[in-house]
Amino acid sequence: MKVDKIHQQTLKKFNALKGQTLTGRGPIKGIKTGGLVAPDKYVHHEHIMHDLIRGFYKPAKKPYLLSYQATESKDNYGEQIRWINKIQYSYEVIEMHPPNSPKDNRKKSDINAARYNMEHQIPLGILWKKEKGINTVLGLGVITRERDDGVFIVKPYEMVMQEEICSVINDSENPEELLTEVLKEVKQRYGQGKFREKLKENFSTCAICEISRDYSIASHIKPWSVSNHEERLDEDNGLLLCPNHDYLFDNGLITFDDKGGIIISTKLEEHQIKEFEIKKSAVVVLNDGTREYMAYHREKIFE
Repeated sequence: MKVDKIHQQTLKKFNALKGQTLTGRGPIKGIKTGGLVAPDKYVHHEHIMHDLIRGFYKPAKKPYLLSYQATESKDNYGEQIRWINKIQYSYEVIEMHPPNSPKDNRKKSDINAARYNMEHQIPLGILWKKEKGINTVLGLGVITRERDDGVFIVKPYEMVMQEEICSVINDSENPEELLTEVLKEVKQRYGQGKFREKLKENFSTCAICEISRDYSIASHIKPWSVSNHEERLDEDNGLLLCPNHDYLFDNGLITFDDKGGIIISTKLEEHQIKEFEIKKSAVVVLNDGTREYMAYHREKIFE
């Protein structure tokens, strides 16, 4: 099954944001009712990660699920997540409960979509609803089976891929060369996690506002896509920002001068500045390394 480009990019976004907490509907489905999330460094078109209405999210006119929102609420199917390490957002299994209301008109299509994902082994993005308006991204999962009671069993995409990678390596004519490439990818992903954790150790809140680091994003100053391996893991190339301010920074709508003072793009109107709670007096802490990356951001990203 060939999924479309936006779907592929959205799944990559789920994978890239693993462990990050998203606050409110804005970064998941857009701010305005009926709107979409603006293009970003992961998805190059307007998109939606989940509709936040029900556990299953099936895009309109598509045969598959894009994502699932798991909960641990006793009022909503109970504890669906079997954790390996909850602090690191690492899970072993998710029990994906389909809608069970007899009056639910979308129940049948949702179940068929889940079976479609399972049959074609199409990954789906996983959100963990920690509380109302607070969702943590758990990366990607794959539906491995459907139980007799109708519950779908989801395992982490990486866990499922390990078996496939081992099989490919064993069948390869150059197993050592292939293994080296796989290990490089694993090392780089591990480095991303360390980058994020280091920023969270150094800062207790978003660099601009008072949103807790638990709900903030480790944002690259010089974008990941144009950074080399060392720059991608360099903590000087990072700011801890809440989802709203990360969106603005990522899209070049705000930046900072050499003293850390905020610079606001003329593309933002006054009412938008108020809606995004941007303090015109905001100052972030910069060191010599961070200033070099910020100079790149001002020249190449800021609009």
